[in-house]
Amino acid sequence: MLVCPACSAALSRPLTCGDCGWTGRYLEGLPVMLPDPELSDSTARSYTDNYDRIARDDLEEKIIDPRYIENLADNFCQAVELLPGAEVCDLGSGKGFLARKLVERGAATVTAVDISLPYLVRLVGQPGVSPVMANAETLPYVEHFDVVVTTDVLEHVLNVGSFLYCVNRALRPGGRLYVRVPHREDLLSYSPHFGCPYRFVHFRSYDRALLRQTLETAGFCVDRLILDGYLPGNGRPFWRGGPLRQKLYQWFEDRLLRTGRHPADVTLRPHGICQVFLQPTVLIAAARKVKSLVPRADGAWPGFELK
Repeated sequence: MLVCPACSAALSRPLTCGDCGWTGRYLEGLPVMLPDPELSDSTARSYTDNYDRIARDDLEEKIIDPRYIENLADNFCQAVELLPGAEVCDLGSGKGFLARKLVERGAATVTAVDISLPYLVRLVGQPGVSPVMANAETLPYVEHFDVVVTTDVLEHVLNVGSFLYCVNRALRPGGRLYVRVPHREDLLSYSPHFGCPYRFVHFRSYDRALLRQTLETAGFCVDRLILDGYLPGNGRPFWRGGPLRQKLYQWFEDRLLRTGRHPADVTLRPHGICQVFLQPTVLIAAARKVKSLVPRADGAWPGFELK
């Protein structure tokens, strides 16, 4: 069910709420499902503008090698259990690598949600993909999807609780959630004091225990945790200690690069030896919705129950 992003009432007709008067609009051929405060509040506006800037730089390949991103999408897609005809939400769709792969895998539809217009306009008219401009913290869906996939989003959102509630609400009972986040990332590099050009980037990082706890407290059962994102040059700290260890690591990396493969291709389903020498950069969780997050009727804080 599609609901109002401002008050969560069912929409009386497309992009119109009979309860609170919210009205959406179309921009560049796609629906804009943002609550009015997000369009006027200075912090929210700055946040959206910040990610439009990131998107433009990313599309010009100034941030991350697109081959690496596509390889990560390949690995992630293999982790997704997708029944034919599933309705999927790709939350934080970015360039659309994952949305297109999920359509190829048999998804009936993929709703590609992002807050950045430069990303979304590229997906207008893509077969099987419906781009929607919306915020993950005010996602306008209730029990609408069989699967939600979200890659590199949880570390960005301003309010984790709102994100988790909206994802839980958007999934049908028993629906599947697949999340990818940075693994034990050093957040110092995102400080403007050290040259980061963006105001809003990564606010938090995760390890396996923390990601499991985060999802389980939000009504999900975590079935699998997968480490991924192995790259040459990102060796485990163990191999920095002592000349013999450093020599063994150098032997490994020389052998790895001697194949002539693109360095980003190491990420594709790495052989066991890669996991011995290289440290993972991302963590994937595969989970199921087992309980619903429901706001308490009495308005008391904390104002939710798991049912």
